[in-house]
Amino acid sequence: MDSIGSARTGASTGPAFERVETTVSEASARFLDHCRVGKSLSAHTLRAYSSDLAHFVAKIGADAGVERVDRDCIREYVRVLVVNSRLKQTTVKRRVATLKVLFRWLEHEEVVRLSVFHRLELSIKLPQRLPRALNRNEMRQLLSCAEAGVEVRRGAARYEALLMQFTVVTLFTTGLRISELISVRLPDVVERDGLIQVRGKGNRERRVYLPGRQAMAILKNYLEARRRLRHETQQLLISAEGRPISVQQIRKRLRLLGERAGLSRRITPHMLRHTAATQLLEAGVDIRVVQRLLGHASIATTQIYTHVSDGALKHRLTQANTLLRLSGKA
Repeated sequence: MDSIGSARTGASTGPAFERVETTVSEASARFLDHCRVGKSLSAHTLRAYSSDLAHFVAKIGADAGVERVDRDCIREYVRVLVVNSRLKQTTVKRRVATLKVLFRWLEHEEVVRLSVFHRLELSIKLPQRLPRALNRNEMRQLLSCAEAGVEVRRGAARYEALLMQFTVVTLFTTGLRISELISVRLPDVVERDGLIQVRGKGNRERRVYLPGRQAMAILKNYLEARRRLRHETQQLLISAEGRPISVQQIRKRLRLLGERAGLSRRITPHMLRHTAATQLLEAGVDIRVVQRLLGHASIATTQIYTHVSDGALKHRLTQANTLLRLSGKA
């Protein structure tokens, strides 16, 4: 499909601005520059915006004028996204959200008189997917494998093991996104307090803490090993060669660690974030504390983890089976 709906180039049939109409392609480029320079958004957010807008431009036509993008055009674009079986429903929702932000900015900049999304009702129903979290035994296996790697290795290999042990423990105890941890710099870390200052989604800053002596000792060991490396970067996570670590490298190393630990599932950094939230709620931590720790703008996002912890609650109640105990048949 080369174009969607009624978006076309040329002058609008309604009241027109006294200037050459801005194309969707031009508007997207200007918006991304604004996000990069004016709002200093994270590289992760910029990549998502860029990908979403490139997809919209490809479908709508690069020369289509933004003032010609009407409601029917948006509805048709959403329909195309929904019927595309290769896309996750979460991707569909994100791409629509990106367009809303774009047109709100265009309205603010007076490129369009009114956002096409003004009072536009769109219903995108997402399936109720529970987060994939590790159970206690799986988490123990992963942590034990990471610790064993530190104990048996020497030299550069030991440093790499310390790096992964610190990464796993930090993701599990703080619930950080891997993109947030990768962005942490040395000045963001207060070693004596186990404090890490992070910048999350929406450019929001928050603090997380490594709890307890064990986690603090792992932080200390990693930082000591890091100081012995030759490097010129302030990024917290670096390789044994002194180069900054990427998200993709951490994903690969964590997957391999999971395989060495004998876990049947493919382990991802986000699974550790889900595990952190689930374990905290099961431990009785207030949901608003978990919300703050994870950096969720809305508590509704955090509440999905209550369904996961409810599963653990059901298992414990089934094991207790108080009715059976009263009947004397236990």
